[in-house]
Amino acid sequence: MDLAPFTIILPAAGSGTRFGGDKLLADLCGKSVLARTVELFALRTDAAAIVIATTPDRFETYWDAINPGRFRMPIHFTPGGIERWDTVYNALKLPLIRSEFVAIHDAARPLTPASVIDAAFQGAMQHGAALPTVPEPATLKSLTASDTGQWVNRTVDRRGIHQAQTPQCFRTRLLRDAFESLIARHLTADLTDDAQVAELAGIPTMATAGSTMNIKITRAEDLLLAQAIYQLQLGAASIK
Repeated sequence: MDLAPFTIILPAAGSGTRFGGDKLLADLCGKSVLARTVELFALRTDAAAIVIATTPDRFETYWDAINPGRFRMPIHFTPGGIERWDTVYNALKLPLIRSEFVAIHDAARPLTPASVIDAAFQGAMQHGAALPTVPEPATLKSLTASDTGQWVNRTVDRRGIHQAQTPQCFRTRLLRDAFESLIARHLTADLTDDAQVAELAGIPTMATAGSTMNIKITRAEDLLLAQAIYQLQLGAASIK
């Protein structure tokens, strides 16, 4: 049997300071946030395994939180790093990742629609690198700081500006090579996501359709929104 094309990497080494605790253990309608995120991928036939990259002291707690015995898919843990980029790179170096493609997904994005995942997977298989995005809807202001406060400097043209989401998907070899190139050139200091790694390495990345439902839980109020969205999705599914 051929190996499924994607391995899923879930970076989960953050401190949760803005949330006020471990957001991945927070309850999202009867299960932890992390369990809901794992469920997005654990039943997909195009995924070979899930790798959760976090601090070793969380291995057992997260294992219990997701109850991996209910899934056929292998779920592995590996130590994370200090920054997001080296957390992902630590996972990417694992010998167990033998799939042609990897998908890096924020562990705190538990509500990603299947259509968003499908589109990003397909984009990566066709073009080597892809990520979901949504157009920036807000009016953006550039501010200047002074001794008396923050002041509006100018309005930023938002045409062509999109918000990056996950899963960010890449041919495995391409992303590994891109990381190693940036590390060798000491260009990792300001990395914020994996698409930026590809960008700085000169790898074209396709933008696929994201969703406003694909929220990332960062603050406590985000959990309330996630609970409302989950209930909405559950209700819509029961009508079908």
